[in-house]
Amino acid sequence: MKKVLVLLGDPRLSDPVKNQGKFNAEDLEVIDVLKKALSLLSNYEFEYFDEHAKLKEKLANFNYDYVLNFCDEGLFNNAELESEIPKMLDELKIKYTGASVKCLTECFNKIRVKEKARGIGIPTSKDVLVPNGHPVNVNFCFPAFVKPNYGDGSFGIDRNSLVKNESELKLQVQNIKLKLSEAGRKDDVLVEEFLEGYEISAAVIGNEIRLIQEKFPKNINFNLHETKWNPESKYWNETVSIKPEISFNVQNKIKEYSLKLFKEMGCRDYARFDFRLDSNNEPRLLEVNPNCGWCWDGHLTKAFLIDKYEPETFVKYNEKILVDYVIVLEKILKTAERRF
Repeated sequence: MKKVLVLLGDPRLSDPVKNQGKFNAEDLEVIDVLKKALSLLSNYEFEYFDEHAKLKEKLANFNYDYVLNFCDEGLFNNAELESEIPKMLDELKIKYTGASVKCLTECFNKIRVKEKARGIGIPTSKDVLVPNGHPVNVNFCFPAFVKPNYGDGSFGIDRNSLVKNESELKLQVQNIKLKLSEAGRKDDVLVEEFLEGYEISAAVIGNEIRLIQEKFPKNINFNLHETKWNPESKYWNETVSIKPEISFNVQNKIKEYSLKLFKEMGCRDYARFDFRLDSNNEPRLLEVNPNCGWCWDGHLTKAFLIDKYEPETFVKYNEKILVDYVIVLEKILKTAERRF
């Protein structure tokens, strides 16, 4: 019997990524589903911990085989402190699942990831970084896409993130910098060429890799923050994940690039890689997510289950998915255990 401590985000604290800046019913539901799924594993005993103010004290009295680090919100629900939890665990020589301090730190910087990708021959979208206090100058054609350089969860991305000219670009850069400043975040902004092709995510667990494709609403060709987090949004659940509608040649390229990046970025156990196709149907890297979402309806789970379930299955939770969700979770556990 293995004893595992599961670390999660802290529902007592604010979280700027989530709807209304806090944990909501839908966020608590995914945690409840996680607990139900893990309870099906008879060879494990799980304890859950989410009170970040007492985390150091909890770890100082550690009496478990290892940590299942599912705190993708970051310490104190601060995405910029995401690497602090593995740092604590390393200092105490506690084994844990998922990415290391170095990997999380590097992947948090989107433009740095793309620079490293290009360095090993993986194509990316064109981009330019707009640091604090610097003018906005792009060297590629519109339309362009504006997003925070640091962070995840589509924070700061709204319907105005896709810009068609210089005036729209400058206004959206200002808007995102304001949102980041209000959230106490680094306000460097990344401007990318907008690729019109399909968006494909590659999910990796151990040596297994699966692909899914995003199907967006007709009038919005990208993921909005409200699409992911706000149940009151008219776009809520309008974006669905489907089996890839691309050639096997393109699928194989994405898989090859993803496995290469998994190694180059120092990912461990599981990760997700996001691509979009350009006008020539060539995949170009957007982001690497080394501590990606683990929830039952997240991209990682969907990628591994999309061959068995219809896309609509992931819109509203149904108990029937539990027995397969736990298989995905067990893959993460077993992959980490082989590494330890």
